[in-house]
Amino acid sequence: MDAKEATTLNITGLKYKLSKDAAKKLPNLKVTSDVTEYSFERPRQSFEAVYNYCLVGKLHIPPTVCIGEFLEELEFWGIDVKDLEKCCHHRYVLFMREQENLRGFLRCTEAEIVHYEEVEKNVTNNLKNRMWRIIDNQNNDIKTKAYFVLSTAVILLAIFGVAFSTVSITNQGGSTDSHFSTKSSTEYTTAVYNSTDGAWINESLRNDSQTYTGGGKIFSNAARDKVLTTKNSSPETRWFLYIEHFTNAFFTVELILRLVCCPSLRRYFQGYLNWLDIIVLVASYGRYIVLVADMTDSSTDADPLLYLQMFRVLRLLRIIENVPAFKILCYSVRIGRKDLMTMILFLFMGMLLFSNFLYFVESNEEFNSIPDAWWFSIVTMTTVGFGDMVPRTSVGRVIGALCALSGVLFISLTIPIFVNTFQSLYLYASFNSKRLQKQ
Repeated sequence: MDAKEATTLNITGLKYKLSKDAAKKLPNLKVTSDVTEYSFERPRQSFEAVYNYCLVGKLHIPPTVCIGEFLEELEFWGIDVKDLEKCCHHRYVLFMREQENLRGFLRCTEAEIVHYEEVEKNVTNNLKNRMWRIIDNQNNDIKTKAYFVLSTAVILLAIFGVAFSTVSITNQGGSTDSHFSTKSSTEYTTAVYNSTDGAWINESLRNDSQTYTGGGKIFSNAARDKVLTTKNSSPETRWFLYIEHFTNAFFTVELILRLVCCPSLRRYFQGYLNWLDIIVLVASYGRYIVLVADMTDSSTDADPLLYLQMFRVLRLLRIIENVPAFKILCYSVRIGRKDLMTMILFLFMGMLLFSNFLYFVESNEEFNSIPDAWWFSIVTMTTVGFGDMVPRTSVGRVIGALCALSGVLFISLTIPIFVNTFQSLYLYASFNSKRLQKQ
């Protein structure tokens, strides 16, 4: 290479020579005829990939270089990222996706903090601000921690109080949910053990010691038989109702304080957890209508109000709402909703496809209808497999195997997307938390 036709780049003391034509691949390098050497303070490892691109025309990301640093180097020299070789596209796309998710997560968290700070500045009542920070667990003082422990204890008391009250109902001999009402466990076990050739289900139905009571109903029996009320309670179990009265009073006072002390009611009602609090509290008060009906011997059908008791467990979300991992999980699901919908679409297509084949291949005793076969397809594709519906023919077993394999394939292609997003955001949150603690 003629010295007059060469351009020398001095990168932090190390010289690289390029021909005039090769130097033209760097748009931001303004080459002039009277200057033959240019000096730059740039990272050498990143520039070596740029230098190789000028020589051979192929752009690769060095394996030991941060992708963010390499992209800054490309921007400095004016090289388009589209010139990357296909073998490096995967690393680039993953990096850009992680950065986009991180920026979106930071925007959401910072926007929420800034909004509440701006609203609180406009509120002149300092007592309301202090109360709100304590109730919403925004401070790190002893009062906030004490209230968090108290509210957590009451939430757990409400949930476990209802849970153990159902044990008391069972011990009193009340009606419980069961597809089979058995005379004794020994008779049921014997019936199952003596049956062969896959006919044990039909044998158990014909056995005199069992009577099949399920199938085709939304709920197995009346809600009043499952939930503790005045009629099915005793002096030993009535204290569960007193616990419920106490917890409902606590949640009512807490909700009133939240509405009174909240800096912005509009912002408050935009939170789905706040709506869950209201719904669960209304469901809890629905029990009192049933209690009044029992005391007055009313025949009012209040089962729908009792069925709402199942939503009480959602109060657990209030405990973990400020946990960083929970926020990251919610954000990961939100930004991955397109991938989630794609997975659901695949499962829906597989459900319709395999259930249709199984219905026409198998006997009606196993698969009564195509909607019944939907259940088999769903539990098989999600690798759960309850075993209550089993294909008996050879063709049916082949279809069942294909159903299971397709479910594993569909889920394995989409779940890693959520895992990678959650992992990258969680690692950043952990690193940022430790960095703030050192300051």
